[in-house]
Amino acid sequence: MTYAQCQSLTRVVRFTIFLLLVPALMWAQGEQPKSKDEILDGLLGEERAPGGMRKQEGGGGEAQGRIALPIHFEYNSARISDESTDQLKQVAQALGDPRLSSARIRIEGHTDQKGSDAYNLQLSRERATAVKRFLIDKEGVNAKRLESVGYGEGQPLKGVSQDTEEGLAANRRVEFVNLGTGPAPAAAAPAAGMSVDVLLSYKSGGEVRKVAPGAVLRAQDNYRVSFTPARSGYVYVYEVDAGGKASSVYPNPANSSLSNPVEAKRRYNVPEGDNWLRLGQQAGAGEIVVLGAEQALKDPEAVVAQLLSDERAPAGTRPDLGAGDIFTYRVPFTNQ
Repeated sequence: MTYAQCQSLTRVVRFTIFLLLVPALMWAQGEQPKSKDEILDGLLGEERAPGGMRKQEGGGGEAQGRIALPIHFEYNSARISDESTDQLKQVAQALGDPRLSSARIRIEGHTDQKGSDAYNLQLSRERATAVKRFLIDKEGVNAKRLESVGYGEGQPLKGVSQDTEEGLAANRRVEFVNLGTGPAPAAAAPAAGMSVDVLLSYKSGGEVRKVAPGAVLRAQDNYRVSFTPARSGYVYVYEVDAGGKASSVYPNPANSSLSNPVEAKRRYNVPEGDNWLRLGQQAGAGEIVVLGAEQALKDPEAVVAQLLSDERAPAGTRPDLGAGDIFTYRVPFTNQ
């Protein structure tokens, strides 16, 4: 064998070893996927290995066991990564075991401490729901057996530092909890949060009407947003044009002398007085999005972007995101 052939062979061997090591590196630091038997052990409270499992004592309606699994999602999204579908198939197989076939399972979403509390609660709730829907729609698990809840960053793993990437990754997890076969215990969900009464009106030809979801408006039409928060907090209003650009309507000093925080049960009109807002000039599908939260959102525009990118979030409704910690109200319309 020539020297050149030896060099070429060496490179091939090194590359092959690298490919073999990549999965091990990816699942290092407690990120190894669990087998059906390991998942069974965790949910039955028969702790066999420390990685990702922790038994919760109790009976008579309390959790019988739980396991944290490395379910991965696309960045800042509730879309499950392809690499985690096999792990969820193992979950479905475990739930079909005779020892668990009648058990109810709670799916808990958890995030790391990056980002605002409210946004993390929203994201964790959506991710837990996405896992539940996958097990129901793709694996045929009985929907009556599953429930989901999001805790955001509120329940970090004990003894796990979030000052390192490994610690942050460990806290981005989904836990499965065996609730047994008795009456369902109440999940310790975050307290109900902000609620806002919203009225969107438009003025055309001197006539004022309510804007219903799916309405057709013209560029020369004017509109206004009126809202009344049920409690003191923070309200954000955005107009989203056909290109997906979100423009702040409130708070905005050009539209109102008032700003956040807002007062409970006070009616706010944007703009103030007898003034009206003019629609953007870009024709196509537009939308008004209203957000409400008890605490200031670090990046409300990012929350709007998340809502718009999530195909499962129905427009024109008030979806429960983050167990009520972020109120959302969406009204789509067509700008002619």
